[in-house]
Amino acid sequence: MLKQLILLFNLISMSFVTIFLSDGIEIESNLPNELVRDSTYIVEVVIKKGDLFGFAKFQQNFPEGFDAKPVETAEASFTYADGRMKFIWMALPETDEVKISYAVTAQQGAPSESMVDGKFSYIQDNERKSYDIPNKTISVISDAVVEEKTPAIASASRVVKPLGGNMFQVDLTISKQGVYGFAKLEELLPAGAEAEVVENKKSVFSQVDEKAKFVWMSIPDDQDLVISYKVKASSDISSQLQSMEGSFAFLDENETKTVPVLGGDIDASAMIAAAEESKEENIPAPKPDALEMEEIAEVAPEEVIPEPATEVEPTVESQPEVAEIVEEPVVQNEPKEAPLVAQKETRPVAPVTNIPSPETGVVYRVQIVAGKKIVELAQIKKTYKFNEEFYTENHEGWVKYITGQFDVYKAARDKRESLVAAQHNFPGPFVTAYNSGERITVQEALMISNQKWFK
Repeated sequence: MLKQLILLFNLISMSFVTIFLSDGIEIESNLPNELVRDSTYIVEVVIKKGDLFGFAKFQQNFPEGFDAKPVETAEASFTYADGRMKFIWMALPETDEVKISYAVTAQQGAPSESMVDGKFSYIQDNERKSYDIPNKTISVISDAVVEEKTPAIASASRVVKPLGGNMFQVDLTISKQGVYGFAKLEELLPAGAEAEVVENKKSVFSQVDEKAKFVWMSIPDDQDLVISYKVKASSDISSQLQSMEGSFAFLDENETKTVPVLGGDIDASAMIAAAEESKEENIPAPKPDALEMEEIAEVAPEEVIPEPATEVEPTVESQPEVAEIVEEPVVQNEPKEAPLVAQKETRPVAPVTNIPSPETGVVYRVQIVAGKKIVELAQIKKTYKFNEEFYTENHEGWVKYITGQFDVYKAARDKRESLVAAQHNFPGPFVTAYNSGERITVQEALMISNQKWFK
C-alpha cells in the first residue's frame, strides 16, 4: 500500500487550470482530478494579482476524509479546520504573482467521489470583494498496484552418515524461498572434532574451535541446497552428533532471521555399510544400529497394537544449563504422523489386553534408535539386549523407536540414564516431550508442566 507518497508537481501528469476573476485577477491551480487513497499530492496555486495589495484570502473546501497541510505559504497564515483550508494575507506580497502550495491527502474515510469548491476574497478601494472558485469533482481511487514482497522463509535439516573409524559425513539440506544475498550456516561440533568440507555450494568454509561455518556473500538461487562435510574424532561421537546444535541465518529486508538445523539421526543403512567396510579393512566397526538387520533376518508378520494417533516426532534433547535449554526445534503446525505401533516378539510373551487411551497433558518419553527401514522388533531386542516394551514412530522416511511414558521429566531423564548405564549401545538415547499427543520441545514441556530441568 502506498503510504504518504509525495507526488511532486509535474506539468505532464498534473496540468494547471486557470480561473479568471474580475479586476484582471487570474488563479491557476493543478488540483488533480484523481487521488489515490492514503496518498499525498502537492498542489500548487498561482495567483496573478496585478496591482492588488493589502488583505486577501484563498480558501478551498474539502469534504470529510481529506487532510491538508501547508508547503509554501508566501507569507500567508495557514489554517485547516472542518474541511476548510485558508491562506490569509494581511498584506499581499508586492510581486505580480503569488505562489502557494499545499499537500492534500485522501484518507481512508474519504468518499470515492467528492466536490471541492472555494473562494478568493480581497479588499480593493475599501470594498470587500469575494469570488467563488468553480467546483471541481475529485475521484478517490484504490491504491495503486504494488508488488508485495513474499517474506523470506527457510528451513534446514541434518542427516549423519557413519563412514567408519569414528568418521562421519554430515549432509545439511537448506530449503528456502525468497532468500538472497548474505547467509550463514553454523554447526556446533562435538568437543575435539575436526570438520572437512565435502560440498560447500559456493560458500566459504571455516572451523574455529568447535564451530564450523559456511558463509555466503550471495547465496545461490536454488530453492534447495545440500551442504556436506566430514567430521572425525578420536572417540565415538555418534550420540553427540545426534543432539548437535546448528543454525541457518539469512537477511530479510535487512533484518537477520535465524532458523535451527533440525534432525541429526544417524542413517542406519550407512552404518551397516561402514561396518562391512570396516570388517574388510580389519578396522574396528562402528556400533550396529540394528535397524538394517532385516537384511539378516526377514521381518515376520507381527501382531500390532496401535498407539494413539496424536503422536508426532520427538526431538533431540540437549544438555545446557536451565536458563539455556535448547531443544531441537520442531516446525509449527506439522501434520500429524502415522500412529505409533508396538510389535510383539515372535517368541511367546504375555498377551496385551488393553489399548492406551488418547493422551492428555504433558508426557515425556525416551527415543532409543532410528533408521530408514522397519525391522523385526525381536531382532532389535537381540542386538541391543533390550527386552522392555517400545514403539515405532514414522516420520519423513525415518523409523524411530521410543520407550516409556512419564508425567515427570526427571523420571524420563532417569530412564535415559539407566539405559545408558545398562550399556545397550543405543546411539543415543534422549528424552522427548508431548502435549496432548502433540510433539513439543522439552523446554516447552517443562514450562507448561512447571517442572525443573535436570542435567
